[in-house]
Amino acid sequence: MPADAEEPWIMPPTGAEQPPPGPYAPQQGPFAAPLMPAGAPPMPAVPPAVPPQASAAAASGPAVAGDPRAALLGRRREAGERESAEAVRLLEALAREMVAGLGRYDRDTLTTWRELAWYREAAGDRAGAYQLLAQVVPDLVRAFGPGDPDTLQARYELAVLTGTAGDPHVAVLQLHALVPELSAVLGPYDERVLKARHDLALQIADTGDVGRALHHLQQVVPLVQQTLGEGHPLLAETRLDLGRYAELWGLSPAGRAAGLSWAEAVAIVHRLLVWDFESDREADVCLKELERRTGARGLMDRILLAPDHLSAEQVAAAALGAPPGAGPPPLPAY
Repeated sequence: MPADAEEPWIMPPTGAEQPPPGPYAPQQGPFAAPLMPAGAPPMPAVPPAVPPQASAAAASGPAVAGDPRAALLGRRREAGERESAEAVRLLEALAREMVAGLGRYDRDTLTTWRELAWYREAAGDRAGAYQLLAQVVPDLVRAFGPGDPDTLQARYELAVLTGTAGDPHVAVLQLHALVPELSAVLGPYDERVLKARHDLALQIADTGDVGRALHHLQQVVPLVQQTLGEGHPLLAETRLDLGRYAELWGLSPAGRAAGLSWAEAVAIVHRLLVWDFESDREADVCLKELERRTGARGLMDRILLAPDHLSAEQVAAAALGAPPGAGPPPLPAY
């Protein structure tokens, strides 16, 4: 632990004349300045679908019955079971206690701040979540290094939040730098690495480069299918996005003449099966685009009347006819 681990944790927002009351105090009101000043270098690289949890190595000391650390961690678990607003209140108080009792740079302390950031975003305080993570990441880097699993996870969360808060260009830079580091530590086919690659594609799309985002998703979806399996939630999530962007690209002037890969066809069929549309008109546009690019007709009944136990790929094969060599290619090294 650094020598100044017990110093007061007071970090004023950029440009503030007076420090906020207490450590990691949330910024009040809307963003006072852009998330990333023009010309600034990317920070060291939405919140995940579930609250961040401590890694297997997260305990900085033994958590046994009667130990103060065990009691603090028990309270953190209990806070995570509450509604978002209540969890924010409990975790903020707990994090300050952990700073006083365990130290500013203790791994469990920093994990608690990360969880607080997640619940702030879930409660609607995206600005507060961003500000908090932007302070936690440098402390994780200082205490454990940029390649530590917890540091990498926090950098990933900050990058995604940067994009969802309105700066996808910076998020793309951060995620592009982060994915190889995650891959080196966790392995190229770890679920967290694949999720980061998926989020990179989404942030690229948010910059307006749908073609490049589609290219990334064409690589990610087969890897998710092979490594995590047909029933995994991440496969459904990545397929939906691949189907959305494949349709969007085909409807654009630049992609009008583009062919349709098997993975894209399966993804569009998946969208139709789960009815990923806000209206029947949207579904009709999607179906017509699938028919236009495959040359098939009368697909609606063949898709929607397929037996429920069939996978999206099986339904696509029955409706369209599986092409030679259909299926994901061998796993490449990232």
